[in-house]
Amino acid sequence: MAQGLVVGSVFLGIDYGTKRVGLSHGDELGFAFPLPAANAEEAEQRFQQIAQEIKRLKVTHLVLGYPLSLEGEKTKRCLEVDAFAEELKNRFHLPIEFIDEGLTSQAADDLSKTKKPKSIQERQAQAKTGERDSRAATVLLQDYLNSRGWGA
Repeated sequence: MAQGLVVGSVFLGIDYGTKRVGLSHGDELGFAFPLPAANAEEAEQRFQQIAQEIKRLKVTHLVLGYPLSLEGEKTKRCLEVDAFAEELKNRFHLPIEFIDEGLTSQAADDLSKTKKPKSIQERQAQAKTGERDSRAATVLLQDYLNSRGWGA
């Protein structure tokens, strides 16, 4: 059994953003899969989208990307993520694990089968869907599962 995790554990990977929250799902089988991003206009609506996934998937653990610097030190963005994590704790009462999200967006782009946007308009249209954010959430959740001996 991997590092304190129990059979039946269900994980929600979260890549926090101020406009979009990338989401992914995984369990003790060790594979992470992207979910639709929480990309509603208002923060409260995004929390409702997250709540729906937690309920639907019967999530037992949250895994939140943490934006450390390349030197492994806290960044200004970490303060935003800390506040978001506190709100998650207050709302959902689930354990939260943090994982360094360094380069997850770039890794998500490398794994993407969608064409790279050529214009600012294409980039903005792709960003609104939150697909990239959810791919990043999938990469960070897979890294978390792998680091605990679950998965590849």
